[in-house]
Amino acid sequence: MTLLLLSALMALAAAGFVIAPVVARREALLADLAPGAVLDAEARRRVTLTALRELEYDYLGGKLDEPDYRAQKQRLSLEALAAMRAAEALRGGPAAPGARAVTDRHACGFLNPPRSRFCAGCGVRLG
Repeated sequence: MTLLLLSALMALAAAGFVIAPVVARREALLADLAPGAVLDAEARRRVTLTALRELEYDYLGGKLDEPDYRAQKQRLSLEALAAMRAAEALRGGPAAPGARAVTDRHACGFLNPPRSRFCAGCGVRLG
């Protein structure tokens, strides 16, 4: 009987240990902190800059000839510039020094919600 009671008590303690982090989290992020338009503009900016980087790699690797490279670089540069301006306009212009943004930008370029412990883009521990 004592063994059964001790086993039940240990099972209850183990279940409490597993469930405690879920119950203790009181400040759950239930809504998007950044509007969808801002996230879309940031995604478009990242995609165009990545495309420019890939274009450079393809040219250096010999996959593109000079005229194709220059034409695509010109087109992608204009598109990247437009995406960067759109993202900056939606964010309200360049951030003032010392001003805290609604979201935190990690070194990898991903926008993370405030109080995040890990970057959702690359998985690196923040702060």
